[in-house]
Amino acid sequence: MAYTTSFLVKNQAMGNSYMHFVRVTADAASGAFATGFGVVDSIMHSPQSATTAGYRVFMNANSALTANPGSVAVSGAANGDVLFFHIFGH
Repeated sequence: MAYTTSFLVKNQAMGNSYMHFVRVTADAASGAFATGFGVVDSIMHSPQSATTAGYRVFMNANSALTANPGSVAVSGAANGDVLFFHIFGH
């Protein structure tokens, strides 16, 4: 399933790449969202509210955890968890 995303900051220039700041609300244990980048270079994430502490984040992957450049996948979350992401890419 696709997670609900809110782009709080989009395409902030950071050197020769760009950064998005995204709030993501989980609607299932596993899911993914498109960043708009061709490739995700780096991710920093933190929970706002998460009932599970053991969620995992994958760069350039879809919800099946197979390669999908420009996407971010989350596994092990709970419905309603809210996560913040700083995503760097190009």
